[in-house]
Amino acid sequence: MASKRYTVMVIPNQGSGARRFAISRRAVAAAVLLALSLLGTSAYLFADRVTLERNLARLEPLMERVQVQRTVLDRMNERMRQMDQSLVRLRKLEEQLRVMASLKPAERKSDLGVGGVTRPGLLDEVEKLPEAEKLVVGRLGRQFLDMERRATEQEVGFKEVFEAFREKRVMLAHTPSILPAKGWVTSTFGSRLSAFTGGREFHAGVDIVARVNTPILAPGDGVVITSGRESGYGNIVEIRHMQGIITRYAHNHRNLVRVGQKVRRGDVIAEVGNTGRTTGPHLHYEVRLNGVAVNPMLYILEEVAFRK
Repeated sequence: MASKRYTVMVIPNQGSGARRFAISRRAVAAAVLLALSLLGTSAYLFADRVTLERNLARLEPLMERVQVQRTVLDRMNERMRQMDQSLVRLRKLEEQLRVMASLKPAERKSDLGVGGVTRPGLLDEVEKLPEAEKLVVGRLGRQFLDMERRATEQEVGFKEVFEAFREKRVMLAHTPSILPAKGWVTSTFGSRLSAFTGGREFHAGVDIVARVNTPILAPGDGVVITSGRESGYGNIVEIRHMQGIITRYAHNHRNLVRVGQKVRRGDVIAEVGNTGRTTGPHLHYEVRLNGVAVNPMLYILEEVAFRK
């Protein structure tokens, strides 16, 4: 049985005659179905675009919040780095103070009690976070616990040093713990190349470059035992402190103390000069312990500027 067909007539305004087209029922049904499919697809794509735009609008504040959190974490990391450096400086200071107080090096214990979140509690909370945040928070947690442990150890160490200082106040007042002149340390203690011969030589102190007439200060309490001139050293001052410590100051422009005079830390004892065997104005500073030259920097507590 032949399928039903529809006839479509196209009649132009003018010119040739009318045209007829025969279209089967199936073709009409297929065209309608295609149109409905296109309409449905367009409606779905429009709804999906609207949903996507809404989600993007919600996501924008979240991205801003993430950026703020990232900035905060970066600042926290920088702050923790600075705190870590401060703890390192405090440990070095404690080591110097222990040398001055004749204490043994501190024994660092890893089982000292610390506060903060316990490990099981911390792990339970971290496990609830997304993987990326879990890594960041876990790392920060470990850093905080480590810094708290080190800070507790440092507190214990300083308490021990403080007790030793309280018992040895007089001795510590006689310890040469400050740099005697403001300037730059250009030659350190130990082996060096001689500026005169070019060969290796032992340097028994440190050289501090400064302008002529720069004040030279007593680095600790003591009694002047030498104030005069010596071959090679030029104008020289020597101070006897306690426990066999003697300090020497050479190449002075002029000496301002006399033998037998008692001095206190910070008193002006001479002026930087260029006397004796030198290549320019500077202070040659020595510390001798029971007659043996030792590194003066072992006793210095302040920050020192070095220049080659």
